[in-house]
Amino acid sequence: MRALEIVFRILWSVVLGGLIYGSAIWLLRVELSGDIERMEPGKAWLLGGLAWINAVVILVIGGMDGRLPEENRLVILGAQEILCSLLAGGLLAAACMDAVHSYVYNYVWWWCLPWTGILLGLPVSEAYMEDGVCRITDRFSIQQAAAVALFVLLQQILFAQMYGRADCHAFSVCALAGCAWQGNLLWFLIHMLSALTLLAAVQFCRRNVTPDGKLRVPKPFIPYIVVTFWVQIPVMLYLQSGSVYIYA
Repeated sequence: MRALEIVFRILWSVVLGGLIYGSAIWLLRVELSGDIERMEPGKAWLLGGLAWINAVVILVIGGMDGRLPEENRLVILGAQEILCSLLAGGLLAAACMDAVHSYVYNYVWWWCLPWTGILLGLPVSEAYMEDGVCRITDRFSIQQAAAVALFVLLQQILFAQMYGRADCHAFSVCALAGCAWQGNLLWFLIHMLSALTLLAAVQFCRRNVTPDGKLRVPKPFIPYIVVTFWVQIPVMLYLQSGSVYIYA
């Protein structure tokens, strides 16, 4: 049974990776002018590899998520992983657009929003329900909604002066998606800080930072935002599981 489970997980990761890759390619259709053959083989393999790695991370997140109900758990888990893959495809497309052309079409963010909304509507276990009744606020509370609204306002009004508008949209989408795993304002700010730290560290190693702390040559920021987002979610779940164990 163990061997069959491993084989199934590998095949499922390939399916999810294909979903991420396919959705990213579809969103990049403007850049490819509808002709996928224009993409160089090396770049196609790189994009496919990144999609598969992202799929593995999504599987890890699914395995760590302790809020899923026992009843129909596999069905809900599969739906969650598919929704995460569609979201990941949008974020991967945004990262590619930013890396190549330093701009992101707005339709990419509109692609991410519906999958995130459905993800926030998935049921949780009875232990996380109020009075044992399933409500949409079980996964996306009013406090989280207020935190997302405040964070989006900060991004659009304050931090938009630091980096591009597309970067603000990326942070906002990631914050909304992070609510599916009990994300809050603190985690949104930690994500922003970790993305900025990773960008600074990489550019410092490449000697692209001036003595006053500015980049000599501007670099795309969204790839760093996406990477730190998918790293942050397992860290969040790990710390949450530790807290539950302590208080139990």
